Amino acid sequence: MKKFVIVVIGLVLAINAFAQTPDWDLNLLDTARNVDYLTEEEKNVVLELNKARNNPAKYAEMYILPRLEWFIDDDRYRVPGSNTTTRTNHTNNRPAVISAINIMSRLPAGLVPLTPSRGMSLAARDHTLDIGPRGLQGHTGSDRSSDSQRLARYGRRSGGGGETLSYGRETAREVVIQLLQSTGHRNIIMNGSYRFTGLSMGSHSVWNHMCTIKFAGNFTDF
Repeated sequence: MKKFVIVVIGLVLAINAFAQTPDWDLNLLDTARNVDYLTEEEKNVVLELNKARNNPAKYAEMYILPRLEWFIDDDRYRVPGSNTTTRTNHTNNRPAVISAINIMSRLPAGLVPLTPSRGMSLAARDHTLDIGPRGLQGHTGSDRSSDSQRLARYGRRSGGGGETLSYGRETAREVVIQLLQSTGHRNIIMNGSYRFTGLSMGSHSVWNHMCTIKFAGNFTDF
């Protein structure tokens, strides 16, 4: 009972914070809409990332908090309207969702919007097209290439960076929510020093879908 009370109090505090958050300025945040090298859904990923960075508390309120109602217990959930019960792991079970909501309610708002990069997107596409059909996971390519080595094919990164990988999620919002529920991926997405991004969505022979997203403080395309 004590643990349940603590969780509820935490969510109440988070909801109180959400009530004070303003709306998003999509003219500011939809930075990828006019580029010609991303699909419409990939452009939506950039928008979802920028919404989360701009107002993490509101993002959690609107898109993550309602998912608590899906859970049957800590480790199983059922999407409304579906008869399928999904078993979770430590990155997307109910405690992970609660943790993500509470952490995002306390994160600073107003991070600089990410700007899409063609070179970074090409590097992300290389990785998606490499490991997806092979059913692999992780940041190392089948040729043993690293994130930095793939980026170096298309430009020069400086100011730090990171790479996030999503599996099994088809839409932009589902991709970003999955990543935000993981501590390591959330730390990359919410890093205020990152200003550029590139990504690629594609098929995966095991998980059906995957998305590679790269981040950088600065990136100059060749």
